[in-house]
Amino acid sequence: MIGETVRFTASDGKCAIVIEDDGRVGYAYLLDSRGEICGDVWLYNRCPAPDVPEWHDPSGAPFANPLAYVQCCTEFRFPNSSADIDIDWACEDGACLARIFMKKKLVAVLKNGAKPGWALLAKKDGPLAKSLK
Repeated sequence: MIGETVRFTASDGKCAIVIEDDGRVGYAYLLDSRGEICGDVWLYNRCPAPDVPEWHDPSGAPFANPLAYVQCCTEFRFPNSSADIDIDWACEDGACLARIFMKKKLVAVLKNGAKPGWALLAKKDGPLAKSLK
């Protein structure tokens, strides 16, 4: 999965999830029927969480979530391949909603218009992810 981009399309074709892992960080993007990003969420850092936020320099994107926003979760396991990822699709108030599972564990929720979405490893709400708990 490191260095890969994987895509999962809803059975009705109205939305898709793209998950990118560049070896430093993992992100998920919710795409609408036109292929436009309508939701996004930081999933995890593979690199050490920085003490100081990186998002002040746009050229550094995608950003690692800083230490103050990251919680350690001993139950989380990085995906090794797309086979480790499942998407549960739903419609909530007319908007596409996707629950992202990695190795059978709920790790993120994306909803059309939610930028950012919710992530298991987010300790508190921040600009890259809201806390899932």
